[in-house]
Amino acid sequence: MTMKIAATIFAIILILGCSTVTAKDSAGLVSGNLTTADAVGAGIGYIGAFVGFGDNAAGIFGSFTYGLAEYTDIRIKLGFADADVENSDPEIFLGADFKYEIMDYYDTLHNNPFDLAAGAFMEYVAYENTPVFQLGGNLIGSIPYRFNSGHKIVPYARLNVRMERISNDLTDNSDTDFQGGFNIGTKFEINQDFHLYGEFQLDGNAGIFLGLDVRMF
Repeated sequence: MTMKIAATIFAIILILGCSTVTAKDSAGLVSGNLTTADAVGAGIGYIGAFVGFGDNAAGIFGSFTYGLAEYTDIRIKLGFADADVENSDPEIFLGADFKYEIMDYYDTLHNNPFDLAAGAFMEYVAYENTPVFQLGGNLIGSIPYRFNSGHKIVPYARLNVRMERISNDLTDNSDTDFQGGFNIGTKFEINQDFHLYGEFQLDGNAGIFLGLDVRMF
């Protein structure tokens, strides 16, 4: 892939993301993105701990990421979300995703200007009386910058399109819509085994997400 084509793809991600409009009644994602386009590698596993502060809900959760193959990751997230409504209590939520790295920045054969990955995700939040289920796909772009100290900073952006189903257990009705969202953030690699994340989400649940990943094996 030529640099011009690759740069065009990344520009499209940014433009579409910045122009994405999410319906006002969208619940939004509570677990953000919190990953770059770069796959962790076959047989490698990380555990993570994260917090999110959104205008619809706040969350705290853990994650486990595993490299199925050189360019394919899967991840599971489990935690609690607290909706921004009066007298609400934290409720459990579950998320899962996978990504396939289409372009590898370190592929010397093709000289790709950045990493690019495509994938899919789901998230279920068991809010009292109004559980929310979301299923969709995304594109993630990122580019690494290494300092002389050996530390690495990796800016990234993610665009998602998803189906969002909000149920009402009191009326036994549900509402299903298609939504979109955009995330932009940075991963800071202290070393190969310890990574810090900071991210902003423009979504039905707009806010910031912070956390870390630690390599286990």
